[in-house]
Formats: sequence, structure tokens, C-alpha cells
Amino acid sequence: MDPAEKTTFFYGWVIVATCFIAATSYGLFYSFGVFFKSLQAEFGWGRALTGSVHSIHLVIYALSTYYFGRLTDSIGPRRALSLGALFIGIGLSLCSLITSIWHLYFFYIIASLGSGVTVSLPNATVQKWFVKKRGLALGLVTAGVGAGTLLLAPLAQYLITAWGWRYTYILIGICYWALLTLTAVAMVDQPEKKGMKPYGWQEKDRVGKKNDIGFHDWPVKEAIKTKIFLLIILIYFFTNLPIHMVMIHIVPYLTDLGISGALAAGALGLIGGISISGRIGMGVLSEKIGWKWGLFLCCFICSIMLFWLISVRTSWMLLIFALIYGFFYGGKITTIPGLIGAFFGTRALGEIIGIIHAASLTGGIIGPVLGGYIFDWSGSYRFAFLIAALAFLISAILALFAYPPQVRKKRPFIT
Repeated sequence: MDPAEKTTFFYGWVIVATCFIAATSYGLFYSFGVFFKSLQAEFGWGRALTGSVHSIHLVIYALSTYYFGRLTDSIGPRRALSLGALFIGIGLSLCSLITSIWHLYFFYIIASLGSGVTVSLPNATVQKWFVKKRGLALGLVTAGVGAGTLLLAPLAQYLITAWGWRYTYILIGICYWALLTLTAVAMVDQPEKKGMKPYGWQEKDRVGKKNDIGFHDWPVKEAIKTKIFLLIILIYFFTNLPIHMVMIHIVPYLTDLGISGALAAGALGLIGGISISGRIGMGVLSEKIGWKWGLFLCCFICSIMLFWLISVRTSWMLLIFALIYGFFYGGKITTIPGLIGAFFGTRALGEIIGIIHAASLTGGIIGPVLGGYIFDWSGSYRFAFLIAALAFLISAILALFAYPPQVRKKRPFIT
């Protein structure tokens, strides 16, 4: 039996908790919409101009995920998280001082420089602690993003109402800097540093065969040369495009159909809320059936539900969409880092996740713009959501071709 399972306390679950908290910090960036109308009211900015802040954030976020993935591998998650907390805290606090859009761009960029601690750092760190129950651990960690959004969006709205948006930026900036800095103290990158082994290490061979895992720890320079590396980037790209398109445009799409604004916003909130169960549930299931099959299932069902969205006309149809799409969209968030860890090991996992995430985030940047352009051109979102459904279908098909990279054997030198 695993020594970690004999004891009453395995420190890996503390790592799960710290990584969960790190992941919740992305809720700060998803909550930008809560500040949207307050900024418009004070400065008279248009929606396109105000919304452009999020596009700039995504560009910096892509760079940050790579940077913090590399830092996690080189200096450890403790110091990397502390640095990310500093960027987030300073950047958000300085947003309280803005008097022009350029100030907001600059200060939000500072905060966004730390946003990489929400993805590559927690997803890489937690996988080093688990062989068995890795799916559950990853699911709990990725659920942090959804939980952070559910908590921080209404909290920010309450603070804005009570104190105004400027004081709100100061409060959340300082409080989250303190929270992440304290969390970093408990971060440990390797179980060996606590005199432990990864959870389920003795079942490595059995778990590996079941999930098509080779357990070879790939260095970055070798990992990027494999075909599967490019394939995962493409899968990630074709899932990011529809996800960001739908999240930005679903509310105006539904209100155009005559559905009330409150019900449309509620559906968006339900998608985020149910995604938490999807992240955990699909993490556990994927560990049993294999990460690539979990990813295929999530992408395929998301594709079906986007075809369904095009035909939505009633509240019950919308409820079905929000529940099913939300669950499997959340599951997709867990299965991709799980697949990366299964195929490339944990040696340079932070940097590998960072590179893949950064390279594929272009899809997330294109999605909202493409959806808006198609609506302006055609007066409808139908064609845009059709493209989104096909993008998920492409991802599902690509997932079927995902196999662990093979280690090249060096040829013997013959004289």
C-alpha cells in the first residue's frame, strides 16, 4: 500500500487546496464585466472600447501562462506564486487611479502579467503529487476558476454598490495579494521534499496502462518536437474559439430571441456554476476511461449542444443547454492539462502547459471578434454558433488521434 495512504494526512491535499486558491484568482479577471457599466458611466466610453481591455488581457495572459509555467519549473511554485500575487495586487490596486483608457490598459496589463499563476502553475504542481486520484485532484484545482468567478463577481458588485468601483479595486487588489502570498507559503513542488511519494506511486504501472500513459518525463526541447505536441495545441485552439465566442455573445443572442435579460444572464451564470461539477466529475471519469476519451466526450457533446443552441426558443430548451453544455465545457478544462501531464510527465510540465496554453489562446482572442463580425455582417448569430459547433467537432475528431509520444531510441555507434 502507498505510504501516503497509510497515514491519516497526506500533504498532497494541502497542495490541492493551495492550487485551488491560486486558480480562483482568475475570477478577478472574469469579473471585469461587473466594473463595465461603472467605467462607462464615469468616462463615457463605448462598449467596444471598454471591452477591448479584455482582449488586451488575453494577449498578456497568454504570455503570462508560458512565463509562469517556466518559472514554476525553474524556481518552484512558492516563489512563482508570490511574484504573480505581486503583479495582480499592484495592477488591480492601481486601477483605482485611472482617469483615461490608457491608464486602464497599462494597469490592467500589470495585473494580467500575474494571471499565469491561475493555469500553468496549479495544473503542473498538483500533478506531481498524484498518480492515483490525479483526475480528482486536477478536477478540484480547475474548479477553482469557476468557484472564483461565482464568489468574486457578486462580491465585487456588492463592494461597488457600497464603496464605489475605485475603492473596490483597492480592496480586491490588496486582499488577493495577501491571500495568494499566504497561500504560497504552503506550496511545495515535490512530495519528496516532505519525505513522501506521489499518491498511488506503487500503482504506477497499472494506472499508466489503463490511461495510455508512459510516465516518461519529457524535457521541453524534446516535447515540442513531437507530433502530439502540435496536435494538442490544435485541439486547445479549436476549443478556445467556441468557448470564448459563446461566453461573450450568448446573452445578446438570447435577448435577440426575445428571452428576458435576467433569464439570459441566469443561463450564463448556470453554465459557470455547473462547470464546477463538470471539472471534478470529468476529471474522475477521465482517470478511469483515459484522458483522451474524456476529452473526446467533452468536445463531442459540447458540439452537439451548440447545434442545440441554434434551435433554442423556450426557457426549458435553454435550461437543457446550460446544464449539459456547462458540465462538459467544465470537463474540457480539466481533461486537456490531464492529457498533457499523462503524455509528457511532470519534469517540465509547467512550461509545457504554458507553451501549449499560450499558443492556443489565439482561438480565444479570435472567437469573440469573429462572432461579433458575423453578427454585424449577417444580423444573426446562427452562422457564428454553427462555426463554434464545428470547431468543437473538429476538436473531438483530433482527440481520437491523441497517443503518447514515443521516446526515440538512440542508435548504437557501429565501427
